[in-house]
Amino acid sequence: MEPLRTSDPAKLAGYRLLGRLGAGGMGVVFLARSAGGSLVALKVIQAEYAEDADFRERFRREADTARRMTSPWVASLVDADPEAAEPWLATAFVPGPSLGEAVAAHGPLPVRSLRLLGARLGQALGDLHAVGLVHRDVKPGNVLLALDGPRLIDFGVARDQEDTALTSTGVVVGTPGFLSPEQAGGGGELGPACDIFSLGCVLAYAATGRPPFGTGTLDALLYRTVHDAPDLEGLAEELAEVVGGCLEKDPRLRPTAQALSEALAAAAPGPGTASAPDGSPADPREALRAERPPARPGASPAESAGPEEQVPGDEAWLPEPLIRLIAERSAAGLALPGIDDTEVDASADGAPAAGTTVASSQDRTVGRRRFLLLAGGAAAVAAGGGAAAWAALSGDGDDKSSASGAAATASGPVHTIGLHADLSGDQKSIGRAQERGLRLAVDEFNSRAGKPFTLAVKTVDDGGDPAKAPVVAKQLVADRSVLAVVGPTTDATALASLATYDAASLPLIAVSPGATALLVMGSRSFLHARVTDTVLPIYLDAFLRGAAKSRTIGIVDDRAADAYAWEISSTLAGVLRDARQPAVPKVVSALRTDFGPTLEALLDGGADSVVFAGYHDRAALLARELRNCDFPGARTAAQGVLDARFLSAAGDAAEGWVIVAPVMDASVAPEARAFAAAYRKRFGAEPERYAVEAYDVARMAAQSLGTLTAGKATRANLTSALRSATYKGITKNFAFDKRTGALVADGGGVYLWKVDGGRFRYQGAAPYQVST
Repeated sequence: MEPLRTSDPAKLAGYRLLGRLGAGGMGVVFLARSAGGSLVALKVIQAEYAEDADFRERFRREADTARRMTSPWVASLVDADPEAAEPWLATAFVPGPSLGEAVAAHGPLPVRSLRLLGARLGQALGDLHAVGLVHRDVKPGNVLLALDGPRLIDFGVARDQEDTALTSTGVVVGTPGFLSPEQAGGGGELGPACDIFSLGCVLAYAATGRPPFGTGTLDALLYRTVHDAPDLEGLAEELAEVVGGCLEKDPRLRPTAQALSEALAAAAPGPGTASAPDGSPADPREALRAERPPARPGASPAESAGPEEQVPGDEAWLPEPLIRLIAERSAAGLALPGIDDTEVDASADGAPAAGTTVASSQDRTVGRRRFLLLAGGAAAVAAGGGAAAWAALSGDGDDKSSASGAAATASGPVHTIGLHADLSGDQKSIGRAQERGLRLAVDEFNSRAGKPFTLAVKTVDDGGDPAKAPVVAKQLVADRSVLAVVGPTTDATALASLATYDAASLPLIAVSPGATALLVMGSRSFLHARVTDTVLPIYLDAFLRGAAKSRTIGIVDDRAADAYAWEISSTLAGVLRDARQPAVPKVVSALRTDFGPTLEALLDGGADSVVFAGYHDRAALLARELRNCDFPGARTAAQGVLDARFLSAAGDAAEGWVIVAPVMDASVAPEARAFAAAYRKRFGAEPERYAVEAYDVARMAAQSLGTLTAGKATRANLTSALRSATYKGITKNFAFDKRTGALVADGGGVYLWKVDGGRFRYQGAAPYQVST
């Protein structure tokens, strides 16, 4: 949660606002407390959008849809006023992560969790379809996880099955990667079956950690959804048939929501389920009902699942780390102030307004007393007190900076650029290089005469541990002087911490992570300052068919590298297929250490070159096999093999390997001559990989900060400035997609490296067009 801003009201429609859960271009979702003391998610639309009759009608329909839903597995509507000057609706607050956040942070769900997840979401969709509605945007971000089961949320695009008033032919409704072929085609009939297909995608994602139709550009996702088979590799055999049925291209072949729920419930009867004489469930629907907490007479759906009524063992439907996370968030909710606590209005000079008193009673919780104590402090609750109060309340630090994020100094405000890096773990050399590149850029900026502000650097170390990444991210979030963050170092830590930064609208500029999944999580503040892993195969193809003159390319997909390997191998296979270039793709189990059979299969298929889609350690195994058989062709890989440990493990078998990577060697690149000289002078060493990339984005951030007028240097404004910026760096020209934060590639920023004499030697910019 992000603290309230000074422009936010203290109350709205009788609800006390406690913080911001999210914000978009058209409105804000607040965490609020009702007059009865319940926490709600309060969605408020900005007045200027409410003036649009069509937009107000959409919001009116969303509220109406939410009212019609009575399923216990839907976040229930508490109240709404679509006719207000700023239309709003309040739904029961679920203090758990979204499914997308949970999988990104803790990995795929176990089979039992998947069964219950699918069965209960099937029930939610069944209830929705029974009243003639279609959700049309079932995705991981619209599924919240609670202790007693999932909750389906967001009915902003839900419609009556026969309603076409607010849609048009050719418009894609839904989220690419999780929509049905009918939706991807833009004009097909959007009936209940499209929700079932989307639920199948969600279950496949929850089971494997990756979308079943991959990642990449919008056009690629839409094409695969319509034409390609889903990737269900890694899905438990007992679930493969059920999920596969949901993903049938023909909507007539998909199960109904009820049939799906029954099939999943039958696969995992819950405690107390009645059984037939042969031990099978007497009625699969009863199996699921046995796990659903019974409603109290007169209780709302949101209130009908009290812990005292849960079936024994039902609370363990999720893995322990997720249960712990939900418990922590629930406890934080209890510590928030109540509706009856006296509020503090701050005057312009930071002192409490005249007549303001702070209520204090002996029976208040410690957490609430801490909140009120902070609220009573004149400086703490001035324009930026909300941030300080939230940081202290949540234990995230002792930040004392002002709300603007800038501390006043004699030479102007101080703005901080954070570095989130692995400084002590497996990738510490990259983290250290990024820190040095960042500090060099900041030192150069601060040495300028007449600078409008001063820059500072704050670093946090996650040790390369995805479990630690969100924790250290909170340290940067809590420091209100931090207006942008460079990092984290790895895909795993970036995926684990992205939600933390996004919730605070703190711009996160990734220099070394390449996972395309970072772009499909719907972040409002993420900027991908390098091409994604799915772009690198274009350069591999250009090198192999150009300089290497390969005719048949062997592709080794190493399952030990999971999503990274899949992105490289599947994209390259698609590029070659489109070019009608022969390829021999082979998948290697993560448990296999003998690459001999794989190499034999490549040779039998006529491969005269090899691309290894995986990491450095297992690339060394293949390298030795290739050397043992005197393989004469090109041996290539992407940046996952650009690691000194590949050289030491492969020995002389590494000679001749060519690596395509989005990183420059600033020690020899002519474009980086001035940077390298300054780096040597500052640190007494040659620039390491990813130092100049961090230097580039730090200078870009400083440039964007310079475009913000006095008082406008906020995290949200900087995100907008960065996404709108163009910047000519040493490594590439920077420009971003304003909606997703993706780097707008212009054929730059990717380089060739070759192992020569036991070292990786820089070869310059990689070609991206096939030689003719």
